[in-house]
Amino acid sequence: MSGTNRKLIAVAVTGVFAMPLMAQAQSNVTISGRLYPEIVNAKVSGATPAGTPAAAMSTLTAVPATTAADQSGLSMDSPNSRLRISGKEDLGGGTKAIFQLEMGFGVDDGTNSSSTAGALFSRNTFVGMTGSFGTVKLGSMDTVYKEIGDTLSLLGVTSGNFMSASNILSKTGFGTGSSASSFHLRRGNSIWYETPETKGFTGLFDYSLGEVPGSNSAGRVMSMGMQYEGERLYLALAHEIHDNLFGLSRSLASKLRSTTLNPAATSKDKGTRLTAQYKFSKEDRVEFNFANMSFDEQGGAVGTAASYKHNSWAIIGEHKIKNVTLVGSYGQASAGSCAMVGNVACNTTGLDGKMFNIGAGYVFSKRTTLFAFYTKMINGNSAVYTNIGNGNLANGGKPFTGQDISTVAVGIKHDY
Repeated sequence: MSGTNRKLIAVAVTGVFAMPLMAQAQSNVTISGRLYPEIVNAKVSGATPAGTPAAAMSTLTAVPATTAADQSGLSMDSPNSRLRISGKEDLGGGTKAIFQLEMGFGVDDGTNSSSTAGALFSRNTFVGMTGSFGTVKLGSMDTVYKEIGDTLSLLGVTSGNFMSASNILSKTGFGTGSSASSFHLRRGNSIWYETPETKGFTGLFDYSLGEVPGSNSAGRVMSMGMQYEGERLYLALAHEIHDNLFGLSRSLASKLRSTTLNPAATSKDKGTRLTAQYKFSKEDRVEFNFANMSFDEQGGAVGTAASYKHNSWAIIGEHKIKNVTLVGSYGQASAGSCAMVGNVACNTTGLDGKMFNIGAGYVFSKRTTLFAFYTKMINGNSAVYTNIGNGNLANGGKPFTGQDISTVAVGIKHDY
């Protein structure tokens, strides 16, 4: 463990032991979280062969120079295991101050799992107020798009994990892993407003400041939505806009990027998602999600990418029989359509992807579940949809173009 990580964990532990003292000064301070280490075996296979005719691949993806070999790897992962400190203070008149500090860490190795070097509370962390006016929060939070869509987390372990439907619903098949092209993320420097609930309906809006020097709009993210929650039915519609994040350019080879020859280029990317969930009973649920994503860029040189659009959908189900919960999901993303600057021909052949999950959990208690999953990600000839990050696989744990991913995992989840 690095010296930086030791210091981060030490600070967190010190904070936990200080909670009793904090509680004397502030009411309703809670320590909670979730641990779910898992042993994962991932196999990638069936890469697009070298020399595949260009006509059989998308204009936006290069024909492989070599045929990537099949490979597999075994690892222990701990996706989104977390520690949360939250609390509230009654200010009178029905108004409360609220706060939350949340960090991720690896149960497998004990290190801080933030994607930002040196960050401690890298998950949903905020302070705000709630009352008859609604709820206002300032901090780093999941966007509205992420918060109210794709809500059925299988066995409570799919968020940020290889079996998450967001891997096919909210990303592109270009395989770069750039967060700029994703519509299922947490954003920093965010202002959140949520209306009071009225007959089951709630409106939500958040604005993430881009904080780009010299601009009040570059890099900003606006996310908004409406949700309805009844006894059995849940409905949500969310829309998100990215200004000058260049989700398309950052996903492509440099020769196709609009920003390569023109730093003054601009972009506006949009995502819209509909979610519908129905509860047949407390233990039996089914959810359907449909998403549309579009990436548009202006000012690129002739022959660079101007736009890409595609749709995706997923259906997810959960059924409980005594102490055993059975889960499954299927999702797919279309190849979509594209355009190039200067009316250069563009096609999206092979940019489609499919993904399915089956899993089961044995519920020992409300806090503890033993689980097992099998997941298959199927990529088209040009696609690199990925749901793994195993360090013991080549290519940084990502598949090569056209490779499919088969993943098996067993683990244990404990809430505290």
